[in-house]
Amino acid sequence: MSIERQVIGALVLSPDRYMDVSELLSLNTFVEPESAAIFEAFESIYTKQEKISAIILQERLKKNGLPYDIYDTLHELDSGVALIEHCQLLKEKEVKREQLKLASDILSKAKDPKQDPFETNDILMDGAERVVGMVDFGKKINNQALVNAVTTKMQLAEQRGGITGVLTGFVELDRVYGGRQDSDLIIKAARPGMGKTSQALCEAKYMAFEDNKKVVFFSLEMGAEQLMQRLISVHTSIPLGDIRGGRLNKLQWNDYNANVSHLTSDNLVIVDDVYTLNGIRTRCRKMKMRGQLDAVYIDYLQLINHQVAKGRNKENEVSEISRALKMLAKSLNVPVIVLSQLSRGVESRSEKKPMLSDLRDSGAIEQDADIVEFIYRPEYYDENEQPGQAFICISKNRNGACGDIELFFNKYCTRFENVGDTPTPPSAMSKSKEFNTPF
Repeated sequence: MSIERQVIGALVLSPDRYMDVSELLSLNTFVEPESAAIFEAFESIYTKQEKISAIILQERLKKNGLPYDIYDTLHELDSGVALIEHCQLLKEKEVKREQLKLASDILSKAKDPKQDPFETNDILMDGAERVVGMVDFGKKINNQALVNAVTTKMQLAEQRGGITGVLTGFVELDRVYGGRQDSDLIIKAARPGMGKTSQALCEAKYMAFEDNKKVVFFSLEMGAEQLMQRLISVHTSIPLGDIRGGRLNKLQWNDYNANVSHLTSDNLVIVDDVYTLNGIRTRCRKMKMRGQLDAVYIDYLQLINHQVAKGRNKENEVSEISRALKMLAKSLNVPVIVLSQLSRGVESRSEKKPMLSDLRDSGAIEQDADIVEFIYRPEYYDENEQPGQAFICISKNRNGACGDIELFFNKYCTRFENVGDTPTPPSAMSKSKEFNTPF
């Protein structure tokens, strides 16, 4: 007697019992064509909250042009008391089938000399996560537990002056958000030259070396050594041009030797050899499993490689990537900060301050993001503007207010600072200070 028919029969006679086993069953659970067809019809009717009976299901099968007789299935039905146990057996069989399919696929790719082994690793990780997820039926959290969690967070906010997330070091930014919050996807966008990499690096530096958090910075544009040069310049106030050219005077060398060891902690991990969406997800999951991940930075979104179906364009690709990054932030329960380019539309307007419509390649970026920030420096477009003035323009904030936060940009060491912070000491300046550095 078929277990699949036993399960289908029990559901047809007692549709309300579907709620008890819905997490165990899917169309993929059933191998027999007849059982699969009846289940598909049953689920379609059930999700519409319509009445279900053997006659209604039989009519649905006829309407779909299927030759199956539902009463044949009902004739094989036993008492139905072991419905849950039968569904668990079907789930075990389904998982084994998927394991075998994944193993066969990986074996085939591993033997293919043209297949990139690192792509095969990504496929393996994704497939393994999918199969494991087949028996992960979600967190069972009741309302009391949720209330307790909210109460705990409120108490933490009261103790820390409203701060419940990861600190960025920018006082007004932290005040608005309460720190970078877990599961948030933050899009940090700007035109080239505005300093989005530098500003993100300043945040990551503070999180890792001042707030003692574990941060990963995916650099898809620059090498790790280039990024470390910027980090050293930001930390020591030695102009980036001097560091790149090795033109340090004696005082600067003293500052360098005295302060550079501060940056040797592995709290900040710079990754410059991962370019795919799967690679980013795999690395983040490994770090999270080891308890080594509190925040993720990605520089930048449009450089992430991701294979999409044939015929789909760049906008479709970016949409899939932004959605996947939001899901990554949620599943890992860490803030994910993603840098993004803006379209050239900004340059053609008299008002240069960015808007949400300037986000490049896809409206899905705005939709998926919890927060959208723009970096804007007026003096970039008009040399008569106040030197060093910079703004973080919060244009979307799912859980709070929007507005502009003023910062100071120190172009000599590519560092963003709180307005009113101690200025860069004169000893850090050199003859190279007249050179602007691209960001």
